[in-house]
Amino acid sequence: MAWLKPYLPGPSELDEVPIYINKKVYCQGCEITATGGDGSLWGMEDGKSCEIDKEICGLNEQPTEEPTEQPTEQPTEEPTEEPIKESGKLQYLGTNEAGGEFGDAVLPGVYNEHYIYPNINAIEASIEQGMNVFRMGLRWERFQHELFGDLTEFDLTEYKKIVDATTAKGAVLIIDPHNYARYNNNVIGSEEVPIEAFADFWAKLAEVFKDNEKVWFDLVNEPHDMETDDWFKAARAAVDAIRTTGAKNNILISGNGWDGAWSWGKEAWYGESNADVALRYFSSEDENIIFEVHQYFDSDYSGTHDTCVQRPCQNLLKEFVEWLKTNNLKGWLGETSSTLSEGCKECVQEVLEYLEENREHVLGVTWWAAGPWWGHTACAIEPNEEKAFPEQMAWLKPYLPGPSELDEVPIYINKKVYCQGCEITATGGDGSLWGMEDGKSCEIDKEICGLNEQPTEEPTEEPTEEPTEEPTEQPVEPVVEPSTCKFEALGYKCCSHCISYIEDEDGSWGVENGKWCGISDECIKSYNECWSKKYGYPCCDTCNVFIIDKYGEWGIKDNDWCGIPSTCKA
Repeated sequence: MAWLKPYLPGPSELDEVPIYINKKVYCQGCEITATGGDGSLWGMEDGKSCEIDKEICGLNEQPTEEPTEQPTEQPTEEPTEEPIKESGKLQYLGTNEAGGEFGDAVLPGVYNEHYIYPNINAIEASIEQGMNVFRMGLRWERFQHELFGDLTEFDLTEYKKIVDATTAKGAVLIIDPHNYARYNNNVIGSEEVPIEAFADFWAKLAEVFKDNEKVWFDLVNEPHDMETDDWFKAARAAVDAIRTTGAKNNILISGNGWDGAWSWGKEAWYGESNADVALRYFSSEDENIIFEVHQYFDSDYSGTHDTCVQRPCQNLLKEFVEWLKTNNLKGWLGETSSTLSEGCKECVQEVLEYLEENREHVLGVTWWAAGPWWGHTACAIEPNEEKAFPEQMAWLKPYLPGPSELDEVPIYINKKVYCQGCEITATGGDGSLWGMEDGKSCEIDKEICGLNEQPTEEPTEEPTEEPTEEPTEQPVEPVVEPSTCKFEALGYKCCSHCISYIEDEDGSWGVENGKWCGISDECIKSYNECWSKKYGYPCCDTCNVFIIDKYGEWGIKDNDWCGIPSTCKA
């Protein structure tokens, strides 16, 4: 248009032509509604035209051979799954969004105090990187305060806001009742929680979401300590109840015994194996059914240890994948993750590449986990406000199937953000305690707030001066209180930690159990031995550097961050 501007004869008050790069906008699906003048194929989605991606939809080449026979049956309905990507990637890769299942000791609890639903801005940042599926936790007891009762309006409304916003961006949202096949700690199928109650709950959820094909139903998270036959009987009843509503959405069915892929074909601890019993209640004739497993790669398959020792890691999934192939079924890896180490990175890569090779039967993966209250654990993948991520997102980036204009993942160290006060409003998934200050969640410092052990005595007075500014450093690990404390002469104890909130002519002051305390000289000296104590982290036992920021070099110790000792540079 800028080329034509000097020759245009019509009247115009505009001297210049604003320019934009006319990049392609591809459809999410493959339904063709028109052919462009240049041979391109076009569709309509959300009321707007978009171009069909021929490569993704397999429309570039014709098959080299004609089939010798016609199929014996005609399909009865349109498939709801997207075609397998010719790029070789999984169809779906994303993350779990934790938070709605938190605070299970206080049910139903208070929203934003005992539990929270995800931050849509964080989900959108993940979509921009190429994630296209999110598994979002909830508690059955919050959505239905009484069995067979109506769904709770508040929780359904808040949850649905995230569902609608996520799917409007083109991503899949998996509804995940994170209940372990229980309601108020009573097992599904018991006298207290009959199977009919479970079916009723899912029928009511399905009525709400059945018109959105990007909403998938995950029946329940990690059933355990029940007979395997009892679980799949309940799952069958829930599926039938969902289908009775007319819902054709994909349904994910977990296995019994904490849903481990490694034990799918084993009898484990609950009678018969998942592999045997699942086929008693389901088959390839059941439409839009996906079998879900979880798999971690540490010594006990729990994901709670620093190292990944189950190498080669894809071996843990092979029995499950072969079972899918043999029975012409679809599968899903609903939870997996690891801490930051080179061995774990290689492990994750091994698994994703193996699943890509078997993408005809394994549709996708959701990482564990993201979420606003998931804490500082070394497996968390929640982005910050600047859309930077923990390093594991960079591991996943080459495998993400969604559209993305971003070539790189900004990285940050997922360190703790402590509250200034001690008011607890929620418990995190890693056992951390959380509060709300200035409208944002923050972690409670157990040491500062006296939640590890009770103090024997509190000072009777406050210092004469109030702090003039907020502390800039994070609390540190406790140190042994010195035998002499110069602050005792002023009527104060020495702190059992080393965080300084203010300095005056008498020295450095901290806060403990809501009272002022003095920072000992021994604390100050300890910084020379371990620089990261100043920020609330121990020094590492090794010299393995995982990431560097403005504070220094960081490693991993006991599933948390640690500072690389200065001796490593010697």
